[in-house]
Amino acid sequence: MVLYKNTSNVRPRVDRKRHVLQMAIEEKPERVKFLDRTAKERRKYIETCEKMIRSSSEYKEYIKHIKTHFDMSRCTVFQNISNGNGKKYSIEIHHEPFTLFQITDTVLQKRQDLGEEINHFMIADEVMDLHYRGVIGLIPLTKTVHELVTNDKVFIPLQYVYQRYDLFYDQYEPFMRDYVKDLTALKVEMSTKCDMIQSDVLDIDITYMDIDEFPYPEVPAEWEHVLDKKREYEEK
Repeated sequence: MVLYKNTSNVRPRVDRKRHVLQMAIEEKPERVKFLDRTAKERRKYIETCEKMIRSSSEYKEYIKHIKTHFDMSRCTVFQNISNGNGKKYSIEIHHEPFTLFQITDTVLQKRQDLGEEINHFMIADEVMDLHYRGVIGLIPLTKTVHELVTNDKVFIPLQYVYQRYDLFYDQYEPFMRDYVKDLTALKVEMSTKCDMIQSDVLDIDITYMDIDEFPYPEVPAEWEHVLDKKREYEEK
């Protein structure tokens, strides 16, 4: 049996007169914008953008692509450790010479200075666009080495970095924080003096050659000073 409404007693629809009121709205509601009130709030905002970027399908596909097509499945420090060699090694992608936090912070500052619209999605989208344009420096590392590099216990010369990070610097340098520019300058200086990985915590056999009194690769005295400024900013 098919059930249906009994329409025998339903009255036919009556069209009613419509009255249209013409209204002019002078101020339209705006999307909530980022307000840089305190360093703590700014840091929290940037970290939220970072989480959105790392968890996005675009970022995961990008990392998968570069590992597959750009030989980034092998650790830069320990060359014998790689993905897919029968052992469960985890190869992570490290941002260098600019961390993802520094990149996101710079993009946010650019949008503020230029009066561009600001929200989490637009910032994340711009950072991902920079990745796909190949202007974000990256290096593959094991989980342990990645942590050491992040904590400034290992210095990897810029010669080991993939992608054209210099193009990012050229375009976004006016919006970078002073400590980021100082740190980058020191990394360039150290890289020109030595093309070997520097560390005081990893057992790495390094041989130096004294050719025509070429300066011995030493960490500049300013290094710790700049790192102090970096830590001071990140701990706010």
